[in-house]
Amino acid sequence: MNDYDRTEQNSARENIEETPFLFRGEALALDLVNTEIMVRGKRRDLLMTPEDVVSWWRAACHHQPQKDDVRTENEGETVYDLALLHALITLRTALRGIFSALVEERTPGKEDLSVLNDVLSTGYPSLDLTEEGNLLPVYRTTDTRRGTVLLPVALSALRLIHKSDRKRLHQCDNGRCILFFYDTTRSATRRWCSLGCMDRARSARRYEQAKQEKS
Repeated sequence: MNDYDRTEQNSARENIEETPFLFRGEALALDLVNTEIMVRGKRRDLLMTPEDVVSWWRAACHHQPQKDDVRTENEGETVYDLALLHALITLRTALRGIFSALVEERTPGKEDLSVLNDVLSTGYPSLDLTEEGNLLPVYRTTDTRRGTVLLPVALSALRLIHKSDRKRLHQCDNGRCILFFYDTTRSATRRWCSLGCMDRARSARRYEQAKQEKS
């Protein structure tokens, strides 16, 4: 089994679970951007209510168990309300703009970077002392109501932009798909978010070629 087949097999396992969300990005920041999808040629937003945010975050924590451990100051609790929904959508819009620019080898917009930096500015690295006497590195956020959701996404984006190989960041090569992914295969030749998208893109290409040959 090659790297791409293994990636697709993992995606197939994910789709078995009862969730509308697609986790194909290989990074939490990309998974947030991918909560906007195309369905029958129309864009569909999977984050419409605070309850959608709860469902997505729980699923994201399951699919990204290595995400940053972010804790709040003064033991604050995350509030899944309209304010968090709007903040998450604002961050998602900015990240889509940044990742689109990087894929197209353009300079990201200052406004998009400002949104990301505003979230990053709420966090700082810290050390916790466990009951066993061990030192545990964590991130803390000054945003006690929303930071445990927003900051891990922002830190994921920071790593993608600053530490990852940007040539491996792609938008699906299917013109009718808007999903982003980070290519983790050895060959670095992955062009589609899934085998399904690859098959649909190739079928559409064959259909257009057949039409041109008949005309």
